[in-house]
Amino acid sequence: MDRRSWLWRRKSSEKSPGETESSGSISSERYSDDHQENLRASPNNASPNSVQSLEVSSKVDNNEVHETMKSLTEKLSAALLSINAKDDLVKQHAKVAEEAVSGWEKAELEVVALKQQLEAAAKKNSALEDRVGHLDGALKECVRELRVSREEQEQKIQDAIVKKAQDWEVEKSEFEGQLSELRTQLEAAKAEVASSVDHDLQSKLEASETKNSALKDVWLAQSKNLKTRTLERDLSIQAAETASKQLLESIKKVAKLEAECRRLRCVERKTPLANDRRMGSSICMESVTDSQSDSGEQLLGLENEGSCSGSWATALIAELDQFKSNKVGTRSLATSVEIELMDDFLEMERLVGLPEADSSEGNSKVETQLMHQQITDLVAKIEKMENKKAELEVALTGTRKQLDSSTNQMRAAEAKITELQRQLDLADRAKQLSMIQLIDAEEKRKALESQFELAQSQVNELSGKLSQLEANVDEERALSAELTAKLDAADEAKQVLESQLLDKISILEGEIEEKKAKSAEYTASAGALEAAKKELEASKKELEIQLESTKLEVRKLHVKVTMLEQEIKEERILSAESIAKLENAEADRKTAENQLEVAQQEVGKLHDKITSLEKKIDDERSSCEALVTKCQNLEDELSSRKRETEFRRARSSNEEMKLKQEKDFAMAAGKLAECQKTIASLNRHLQLLTALDDLMLESEMPELNDRLPDLRTEDGKELSNSDSSADTENSTVPNGKTEGTTPCLVPRLPTSPVAFA
Repeated sequence: MDRRSWLWRRKSSEKSPGETESSGSISSERYSDDHQENLRASPNNASPNSVQSLEVSSKVDNNEVHETMKSLTEKLSAALLSINAKDDLVKQHAKVAEEAVSGWEKAELEVVALKQQLEAAAKKNSALEDRVGHLDGALKECVRELRVSREEQEQKIQDAIVKKAQDWEVEKSEFEGQLSELRTQLEAAKAEVASSVDHDLQSKLEASETKNSALKDVWLAQSKNLKTRTLERDLSIQAAETASKQLLESIKKVAKLEAECRRLRCVERKTPLANDRRMGSSICMESVTDSQSDSGEQLLGLENEGSCSGSWATALIAELDQFKSNKVGTRSLATSVEIELMDDFLEMERLVGLPEADSSEGNSKVETQLMHQQITDLVAKIEKMENKKAELEVALTGTRKQLDSSTNQMRAAEAKITELQRQLDLADRAKQLSMIQLIDAEEKRKALESQFELAQSQVNELSGKLSQLEANVDEERALSAELTAKLDAADEAKQVLESQLLDKISILEGEIEEKKAKSAEYTASAGALEAAKKELEASKKELEIQLESTKLEVRKLHVKVTMLEQEIKEERILSAESIAKLENAEADRKTAENQLEVAQQEVGKLHDKITSLEKKIDDERSSCEALVTKCQNLEDELSSRKRETEFRRARSSNEEMKLKQEKDFAMAAGKLAECQKTIASLNRHLQLLTALDDLMLESEMPELNDRLPDLRTEDGKELSNSDSSADTENSTVPNGKTEGTTPCLVPRLPTSPVAFA
């Protein structure tokens, strides 16, 4: 079952005791109130003449009876409502019990599945153990076979070494002769290679170095030209930018001047002469202070318009000075124009700033004419400025053309540089090819040296092997020493005789010319010498025959050695196969161990599941105990209500009330019987659950004892204790009879730690 649904059921079961307690408390309060009323009414009823007093005071008693009847009916309705609520609770508990039974069945199924898994794991473990035993036996056999094969191989190798020792001694002499020849060839090859390669490579290197130096010089010159042209281009671009900026600024300033001229005309037309004089005086004063300080501060408003014009003039002069540093041709024109503009502004300010006395002497018409003349002069100067602006634009177009030409020249220079770089790369490649040829020659020389070193190393290896095998080949060495001694003696005798013959022949050739008379004696001695020579040649032939026989024996030994090597290879193949078998056996053993570990992990998981099932069974039993307590509380409430109804029936003397009360009692008795039936069914379910717990524990104990000896010592004791406690405590205790109630059997639940799923 799901853990969440089970928690919800537990919450509902936890809520139900509180509800029963609350209903029990309400019923107990009502019972106490009724009991107090009955005690109050008891002295009236306790008197022996109660019937007569009722007849005398019938009205009062009837009223009291009606009131008591009303209260009893209300209490009965409340009791019926509580009984209905408790019936609903009992039904809910019955559903919970059914769900618990279904959960128990599911838990049984899970336990059966877990048992099957345990049995399968145990079977796998037994099969794996058998397989491991077979593999151990096979391993032992393989090891024994390996030992035998190793011993045989060692014996064969020793025999082959003993046989090869003789061959190596013969081959040693041959290798020494070959080594001497190789050394002579190496020295000759070294000399030839050094003489040929060095001369060619030196000539190629010198030519490539000269080409590289020439190309580097050309590249440096081109790079310098490029740098100068890039600097010129940057300067021309900067000059053009500054000229364009100054043109824009001059255009803006001309527009400002035109706007100011228009403003002055408007002021001249509208404002009176007095205001014009005051404004002119203020403007003149401010312009004078601005020209003296050269601060260039621009003030806003109508009063500082003259100072603004002066600052514009100074700014124009400064900008023209900057333009003069960049462009010499246009400098004089711009400065002259700006100076003339500044002079015109100063004249206008002076004329405007004349004192009032002088202005009063002159006529206003003259002043206006002067102003008109100045404005016309300004317009003419503006036209001149526009003409100069056009000239500057022409100069700008010229500079742009120069820029384009310089960029084209730059591109051509870059193309030349790329060509030079390509030529440099080609020269570098030629140099690299020459270096590669040098390296190849050196590699050839090193290869020859390595061949010589290999031959020398082979000789060293052979000498080392001979030194190792000398201990085992003493007898063969003695025989070979005798043969070599004979051969050495024959060689020495031959060499002595040949030297003597050569000496004598030389002496004879010298003496033949001088002493021809003694030729007969010398011919006789020569015949004797020839006879001795023939004898030596015969002995030499015999020795050669012996050498050929020894060579045949050596060849036979070679054949035997090859046979032995083939046998050794076959034995190595067999040993490799046996090693592979061993590795396979080890891999099988490892897989078996892994399977054992997996089976042990599964067993641990099964134990964890069993413990969780036990916990769930504990929870279910606790919920069943809560249900039993609720049932007992219900029975107690029913018995108390029956007592109350009997007590009220004893008090009431009216027959109609008695009939109603009897009907109510019959209804309550029927409901009580139904409650007892539900309680009995719950008891049966609980007994079945305890019996199933005992059966499950009894069935699980032997398997756990067989398969899991470690867990038998820990968990088996708890399970056996739970079984014994369940057997001892699974007894029924009858409740005592109350008035009008039947005895109810309530089982005591076991306290062993077992749970539902």
